[in-house]
Amino acid sequence: MDKIFLTKLEVETVIGIWEWEKRLPQKVVFDLELSTDIKKAASSDSINDALDYKAVSKRIKAIASENQFELIETLAETIAQAILD
Repeated sequence: MDKIFLTKLEVETVIGIWEWEKRLPQKVVFDLELSTDIKKAASSDSINDALDYKAVSKRIKAIASENQFELIETLAETIAQAILD
């Protein structure tokens, strides 16, 4: 398995259990390590065979900005499941 790293992906989201946390968006920074097989993309030299990490980044931003979470663990699990799906 090969690895793709997405680092310092900044997202604004409303997160927290306290009322003062729920009033204003906070910056959350993601560092991701994605395991994938790059053989097909490497041999074809085609973007269509590569992991679309731009789409992954957009999905993470959408989940974080369109939802409110009380726990960072819930946000992380929701994002992990979306990436796997």
